[in-house]
Amino acid sequence: MALKIIEAHVQNHLASDAHEILDELTGQAWTEDGGRLGKTVRTVIGAERSGAALDALYERIASRGGLFVLVESLDAVLPRPHATRSGNRHESLHTAASVSREEVYASIADGAKLHRHYLFLVVLAAIVAAIGLAQDNTAAVIGAMVVAPLLGPNMAIALGLVLGDLPLVRRALLTTGVGFALTLVFSMVLGLLIGIDPTTPELASRTQVGVWDLVLALAAGCAGALAFTSGAPTYLTGVMVAVALLPPTVASGMLLSTGEFRGAGSALLLALGNVTAVTLAAILTFLWRGMSPRNWWLADRARTSTYRGVVVFVALLAGLAALIVLSG
Repeated sequence: MALKIIEAHVQNHLASDAHEILDELTGQAWTEDGGRLGKTVRTVIGAERSGAALDALYERIASRGGLFVLVESLDAVLPRPHATRSGNRHESLHTAASVSREEVYASIADGAKLHRHYLFLVVLAAIVAAIGLAQDNTAAVIGAMVVAPLLGPNMAIALGLVLGDLPLVRRALLTTGVGFALTLVFSMVLGLLIGIDPTTPELASRTQVGVWDLVLALAAGCAGALAFTSGAPTYLTGVMVAVALLPPTVASGMLLSTGEFRGAGSALLLALGNVTAVTLAAILTFLWRGMSPRNWWLADRARTSTYRGVVVFVALLAGLAALIVLSG
């Protein structure tokens, strides 16, 4: 059981309420003088209950005075607390995610930013993948997937739609678009410099498009969203998402550089289908895991953006799947 410490800074007259909330959830809360607002209430809690704790603190305290909450992961606690279970079915359904929406948002929003580090990793991943594809080096292609920072922006699009956070969606779309375009253009340049044989197995396999490739991308998107909402390490799911997105994009650029337009089109179709499938699966998984806006006045906007997002991505996926079937 992963553990976290919740530290709630509250005004003096709200300390007893904060203590009661956290003590009900964990059976072990303590209050100290000081902190940011006058009193500090702390508790150690299982990671799967941190979302419920933050929801309860916000709903019962935030509107009555100042509230500032810190959540930190713990490596070890002695003696180890017993696991707790919610006896309330509504609560367990409402908090299906093992981590709070704030933790999920913080980890995903950072990956949606367009900055030099992201662009540098995209270029490095494209170089490694291009060399691996050109030389039929499977290990190099796998290494490129490890480097590629493609998980964050796709998850940010999905989370932004589910939460009704349209600025996050726009920022993530920009980051995804720039990364995709940079990979494609840089791969064309590398194709001209390296010189490629279109019949190389690693390269040719990316031009063979099937519906099962979309199933792989759907599984990758689901795995990525699950990793973020369960607090699991995301590097393995990042590789899984890169499997679906990076190699076909690089293959398309390299084939374009040699005039293999049919093969390049097939690889590009695969990449676009995979992006669509990954994002759609992430939207549906975030919904299943109970991700929703904290403030009630954002609920309508979130429902509208989620509905429109699902409709758009389902339509896109259906269209791309039809093209894949017809081109086969």
